[in-house]
Amino acid sequence: MKLNSIVLGALYESEFEAEALRRGFVPHRPAYPAPWDFLVDCPKGILKVQVKGTSASDQDNSFKIMTSVGSKKKRAIGEEIDVIACWVDPVRVWYLIPTSSKPSVTIRLFAANPRSSSKYEKYRENWSPFYGHG
Repeated sequence: MKLNSIVLGALYESEFEAEALRRGFVPHRPAYPAPWDFLVDCPKGILKVQVKGTSASDQDNSFKIMTSVGSKKKRAIGEEIDVIACWVDPVRVWYLIPTSSKPSVTIRLFAANPRSSSKYEKYRENWSPFYGHG
């Protein structure tokens, strides 16, 4: 059974929520439509987190994450988000990308390649933005 994007989005958010709780953070889902998926109470304070995910790789074995928002004109995630949490489902790995690093609208992650030199590799399983360092 192929899952649609709404179901996959809910799955990725559940994965993030579970991992945040395992790390002792308290994730809160907004009670109203907001640009973020979670407000996360963590050692750094309260962070606004947008969760993105992917379950399919491209021909070059990269996993593409679109960080844009909006249905018509795509624009990059703005300053209202602190961290983009990217879940690569087939590899079961997180990339925690602070928006202060100005990520591209399209992020290519080479999660299946442990020797990747991608500019995003420094964010692989790097939860330091939630601790206030890194």
